[in-house]
Amino acid sequence: MTRVPRQRREIDGQGLLFDDDTTDRVIRDAHDPGYLLVGVSEAVHTRHIGTRAAKHAIPVRPDVATTVHQLIAAGRLVHGPRISVTVDGRAEPEPATTVDVSATATGPQPGDAVRVFVDVVRPGHGLVTANAFTGAIVRENGTYLVETDTGHVIGRARSFRAGAERLARHHGLRAEFVEIDHEHKHHAR
Repeated sequence: MTRVPRQRREIDGQGLLFDDDTTDRVIRDAHDPGYLLVGVSEAVHTRHIGTRAAKHAIPVRPDVATTVHQLIAAGRLVHGPRISVTVDGRAEPEPATTVDVSATATGPQPGDAVRVFVDVVRPGHGLVTANAFTGAIVRENGTYLVETDTGHVIGRARSFRAGAERLARHHGLRAEFVEIDHEHKHHAR
């Protein structure tokens, strides 16, 4: 008898982890009203806004529940203390684990200093990365166009370094350190 592996199937909402709006909303809602993992199955519940300490739990939509579990697996949300809550239709309290936002999930705040990296992939074209944003800097007519990750031009700069600093300011941050790597010089043809 040959064993046939079970097909992997996508959990409802699994693809939404990379949906920035859903992920951002879940992380924001993890602060207030917060999430709870109820029972052995760790079903995701929440509370009413402004009632983080309430003992009554409300089930969340499947896509939100899946995103919460994925963010826990990714380390962006973490298990907190255990409490008891009541769930709709049940008289007895159930054990639950609170969910907290990981300190690394919140990212830089406006005005924070960030490290910015510019990879010059070919003469006059640099790709910008930082932990809070990405973009590009392209030389055109003696100056550099500074673009967001969506291709929106936010202005001009006199150098790759000035362009990286401008892109950081556009996102409300300070470029404390800018590293420029000319990749095209490393590859001899």
